[in-house]
Amino acid sequence: MLIIHDSIKNLSYQPFFKNDSLYLKEFRLKGKDTTHLLIKKVNYKIGSGHHTNSHLFEINGYIHQMPYTYYTQDKISDLPPGFEAGQNSRFSREIALECMSCHNGYTNHESASSNKYKPIPQGIDCESCHGPGEVHVKRKLAGEIIDTSKYIDYSIVNPGKLPLNLQFDVCQRCHLQGTSILAEGKSFNSFKPGMHLKDIMDTYLPKYENDHSFIMASHVDRLKQSACFQNAEMTCISCHNPHKSVTTLGANYFDNKCMQCHDVCEDKQTQNCTSCHMPKSSSTDIMHVSITDHKIGVHTNSKSQKGKFLGLVAINNSNPTNLSKAKAYLKRYESFEAQSIYLDSASYFLKKSENNFTSYIQYFYLKNDGKGLINFVMSNQLDQVKYSNSDLALAYSRMGEVFGKNNLPNEAAKYHKKAVELMSLVIDYKIKYGSFLFNNNQINAAQKQFLDALKLNPTIKEIHANLGLIAIIKGDYKNGESSLKQAIALDPDYVLAYENLVFLSQKTNNSKATKLYLHKILEIDPEHKAKQILKNL
Repeated sequence: MLIIHDSIKNLSYQPFFKNDSLYLKEFRLKGKDTTHLLIKKVNYKIGSGHHTNSHLFEINGYIHQMPYTYYTQDKISDLPPGFEAGQNSRFSREIALECMSCHNGYTNHESASSNKYKPIPQGIDCESCHGPGEVHVKRKLAGEIIDTSKYIDYSIVNPGKLPLNLQFDVCQRCHLQGTSILAEGKSFNSFKPGMHLKDIMDTYLPKYENDHSFIMASHVDRLKQSACFQNAEMTCISCHNPHKSVTTLGANYFDNKCMQCHDVCEDKQTQNCTSCHMPKSSSTDIMHVSITDHKIGVHTNSKSQKGKFLGLVAINNSNPTNLSKAKAYLKRYESFEAQSIYLDSASYFLKKSENNFTSYIQYFYLKNDGKGLINFVMSNQLDQVKYSNSDLALAYSRMGEVFGKNNLPNEAAKYHKKAVELMSLVIDYKIKYGSFLFNNNQINAAQKQFLDALKLNPTIKEIHANLGLIAIIKGDYKNGESSLKQAIALDPDYVLAYENLVFLSQKTNNSKATKLYLHKILEIDPEHKAKQILKNL
């Protein structure tokens, strides 16, 4: 199978089958020698196959994306979207509920985690579009049959019988991609067909002057800009049959849909309407992919230069709250583009909003304003019932981090502990709490946090590195070395683990190992202080 190479990280990837299972091999070559090898089993393949197939692995219920995607249109393999241009996160990208809820059926997500499931379904199912089916099944099994040619069967949602705006909400739940902000008390599993999507979330996209570009899942945003949509009672199912793939439809299928309204075309060629009025184009967010532009219109090949930034716009809600807008700018800054204008806009809307404690913590944290964060916490009461556990835990963890850096250990310990208690399955909070305890000479308590994290997921390098250092401090050199080498096996460029191996080799008076590890560090980072240490040996 095709090998791909990340030239920036100097890592290669090759999928292979062993018996009936698919695996992904990550490796690095130096000449003909393999200097790094990591193999992980592929537990799930994700994607419709029309554009991409990506791959996930699972460990104790935790789901992560793997650094390999097959792009079906171009028939090539490459790094996944977001992994390119030096951003290869290898095996650490978490598949949180926001992603899983659209790429799969309703999942049993562990609410105290970000990416743990028990277990996950094997793909998108009927309930994604038709809502919960338990009542429907029970009534049919009991012999209650409805003649749906005459009546509506209210035991299940038929999207075609919903009002047009609610029909549209069923589709735009997932075919409207952007910066999604949940309403108070809602999760990414909260939406059910028949609900108003704006009651669950607002989805924002950045708007610019003279901008005609679009992203992969922008079908709704583009369609809403069409005169066909604005001047007719049109929804997605006006043209699409959700139960049939477009690849199975005849050549005239969409032409016939167009001609239901447009019986006269000024062009001499009246076949393949979409080739002119809905042309295929590349998306701005996913390489090697071309998609149909759902803005129906008269398109030209001329390219206009994108103008000034107009703001983030909630595509599915014409009247979002100020807090929703503030959260959108904060999330956009943190997840997509770290541009100062987003923080400025977030500050503007935060000042006009209420119930914004956790959002202010995010704002000060992203702004790297530790003093501002501390002053805000000291000056404002936190009413926990107004916030979700996930938002509270993230805020507490960041508060603990900032208070710790500013020599306020008692408060920091309290906040770190609260984060771990609220979201006990988020491993990152345990690692940060353990690191804080270690830095404050609470070695045994720190070790407990790292061991708890290790039980949850043994594939995280930071856990092994910290346990290795603790073992060395306790005089257990053998296990210390083993843990540090395990961290390096997970990440061959993990400088911190090599630094701790230098520390170990110095404690054991092993000058040969000291020089070896210092040279390893310089291979990764030629400007590291290891250069000066070697000179002094």
